[in-house]
Amino acid sequence: MYDKILKLAAPDSKRAMNLGLVCVFIFAITGFVLQMKRGFENIESTWAFSTGVEIMGIFICAIIYYSCLKSMDKENQTFMMFVPQIFVCALCLFLDEIAWLVQGVPEYALVNKLSNAILHINYYSIGVLIWLFICYVLNYRNRLIEVSTIIFVIVYVITVFINIADIFLPIFFTVDDAGVYERAFFYRFRPCIYLIPLPACISLFINSKEMLEKKVVAFLLIGIPALAELLTFFKFGLSMKPAAILMAIILNFGILVARLEKSYLATKNELDIASRIQEGLLPNIFPAFPDRTEFDIYASATPAKEVGGDFYDFFMIDDSHLAILIADVSDKGIGAALFMSASKIIIKTRALLGGSPAKILKYADQRIAENNEMGMFVTVWMAIIDLETGQVNACNAGHEYPAILKRDNYCVTHTEHGAPLAFIPDSDYPEISFKMNPGDRLFLYTDGVTDAKSHSGARFKTENLVPLLNANKDLSDEELVNKVIDEVTHFMGNEEQFDDITMLSFTYKG
Repeated sequence: MYDKILKLAAPDSKRAMNLGLVCVFIFAITGFVLQMKRGFENIESTWAFSTGVEIMGIFICAIIYYSCLKSMDKENQTFMMFVPQIFVCALCLFLDEIAWLVQGVPEYALVNKLSNAILHINYYSIGVLIWLFICYVLNYRNRLIEVSTIIFVIVYVITVFINIADIFLPIFFTVDDAGVYERAFFYRFRPCIYLIPLPACISLFINSKEMLEKKVVAFLLIGIPALAELLTFFKFGLSMKPAAILMAIILNFGILVARLEKSYLATKNELDIASRIQEGLLPNIFPAFPDRTEFDIYASATPAKEVGGDFYDFFMIDDSHLAILIADVSDKGIGAALFMSASKIIIKTRALLGGSPAKILKYADQRIAENNEMGMFVTVWMAIIDLETGQVNACNAGHEYPAILKRDNYCVTHTEHGAPLAFIPDSDYPEISFKMNPGDRLFLYTDGVTDAKSHSGARFKTENLVPLLNANKDLSDEELVNKVIDEVTHFMGNEEQFDDITMLSFTYKG
């Protein structure tokens, strides 16, 4: 039951939370309009001060509420638990303002009763929400805390009915025929409900393993409203409790944002390191083989995130055979980067042992599929080129077809291919062969190039890539790759890059 109660404090309905934001803005605008309509005539200075602070407070609630929604996700329950607190706080501010605006106005005596009754219910509501928030943040539970929380909630439900009865019976307050609100005899016992979780609160602060900073902040979340309750108990007319609750929420929200910012910077630093490590895994020093005159090669990888799932590789198997490959993992981010690293190592290690591209990819498929709990896969186009004869043996594991320059013209030929690695168990990979003559070229790419999207939603597509290659076929491999990058970037305009963009250009010189 304790877990169910804790879950109630963190709603996960996006529609309900968006509706709550609309309501908070309505509270703010309505409160301002009503204050302007009522004016400040015959309002005591302390009442006018209270209503002014409350209007401003509701607008602040709306801003914080909106910030929570923008920062929130299903995994960040802390932000989700802030939302109902802010909503109830805004409602408290609004109801308290209404109560002061109709104070001493006979024709609105019923409104005075209703607003105060609902206001007192919401005071208890925010108390319960704050307690549940503290239990979650300090991350500790024992039997005392669980039982106290359950009793606290049960008594809260009882007090809700008592406050409803207050509309008809003078329990906590009365509103006379002149529309004047006054505290009743039992008002002094209202705070007694908060004694229920007090022993559990002490146990929580003593036993929680969280940092002292969190404990102090949690104490302030209780202490600031409690101090305001004490002050307003002795000074009628100065409504400090709703504003104090808001102040405590703002304090906690600010500290949470600061903590997340610190965590974000630490994560960003780690991602920067991971990005540099990944860059180091790919051959990135050009010219790659300055002593070889039989060929030129250049490649580039631009991840959509800090780290990506695309990769390329090229390496000498022996003195006369060069292996080249390009690949695309089925995801993005850190998971794809780790999968990419493992795939690259497996393929290269097996290729250096010898064998055809079909056998290499068959072996890699079996190894990569082992313990692949995430169900990821990788498309690969791989070739082994005999640098003495220009003979190319290639294998396509579900990848984009390469653009091949022959007889002074680039074209994309659809050939037989197999499934991506780790996609279908025990797949076979058909192999193709063709011969390259001096001056012939290969242009390999991932779907991040052809699927690049413009602001209008159009895709770059192969139909744009091939004419671009033919128009720039006299450029060097490096210049050609950079030219395609420039054209794709220009095509996307201000549209965000959503996929890794990787290319490799190879020229056979013989």
